[in-house]
Amino acid sequence: MPERADPTSATTDPALSMVVPAYNEAARLDAGFFRLTQAINAGAVNPDTTQFIVVDDGSTDETSARATDLYGALPNSLVIRLAQNRGKGAAIRAGVAAATGRAIAFADADMAIDPVQTPNFVAALQGHHLAIGSRAASGASVDRPSIRRSVMNRTFNRFVNTVTRLSLDDTQCGFKAFRGPVARLLFHCTTTERMAFDVELLVAARTFGLTISQIPVHWSRVQGSRVRSWSDGGSMVRDVLRARHALRDAPALNALPVTLRPDQSATDLEYLRALGAKVPVVHVRETDFIVLFPLMTDEQVASCVSAVSQRLDLGQPEPRRFSLRQVQDLAPLALSWDNSAITSSRA
Repeated sequence: MPERADPTSATTDPALSMVVPAYNEAARLDAGFFRLTQAINAGAVNPDTTQFIVVDDGSTDETSARATDLYGALPNSLVIRLAQNRGKGAAIRAGVAAATGRAIAFADADMAIDPVQTPNFVAALQGHHLAIGSRAASGASVDRPSIRRSVMNRTFNRFVNTVTRLSLDDTQCGFKAFRGPVARLLFHCTTTERMAFDVELLVAARTFGLTISQIPVHWSRVQGSRVRSWSDGGSMVRDVLRARHALRDAPALNALPVTLRPDQSATDLEYLRALGAKVPVVHVRETDFIVLFPLMTDEQVASCVSAVSQRLDLGQPEPRRFSLRQVQDLAPLALSWDNSAITSSRA
């Protein structure tokens, strides 16, 4: 699986990474790509500033080959193939780990959520940590609705809100966007790999005190959905019950505590602010920060620690291991953020 380069480097990152999970989607990728092409032609998605990552979740058909043919025509694309089918949550996590965008979104392979709405999500990230699509919010619309599917969605969402107290209109909508560091932190925290991963993700966001914007979407039903009402429903209920305890089973996180000296200049604060557009930087108190390194290999962590330490003249510190409970104790997380980091993905 491709690994991200050192995220603290000065390379120019794309404005947006769009992750597309796909399992046995060879027959439906063309229609979804056509909708994406329409959004590109309408100026809603700029292919020159967007990274497209298709994650083949262990398909048994020609999904990888078809994805390579279609998305390979775009300037910045990547196809990742998982060795075995692990679930939508696991596939998106793999895509987020490889993403380099200042913002990261994920969309279903069939593009049932019209990608022409992408700018609405990107714009919402200026004021919120994540933006989630909602088919139930005021202004949303649904074409060719399935009564059975609609009842199932409403019932499941009511159950989710009762169990988790998320108070969100639509936790399962297939289009969500995040500030890049937030996506990496939240996907590092989640252990659910299949359909209800969204719930654990959103519970973790609430636990950390992150802000969520709900974006009304236009959704069209596409034949061939991978959601199986009864068999998937049982596993999703179990995953929701587990999600109440988000962070309990999450892996520890490499971190670098940073305390700026009184003589350090304003440019060091600006550096940490800019760094916060690449990796999570928690502002603990006036001169104290914690730089987090989610979804990174040991080699990537060592490279990042070296780069930060050299820039801030910290000597040769060793990264520390933080449990997610320790990070939770800092909630609501005051994440340092360069507000110019996310610009519109439009041309």
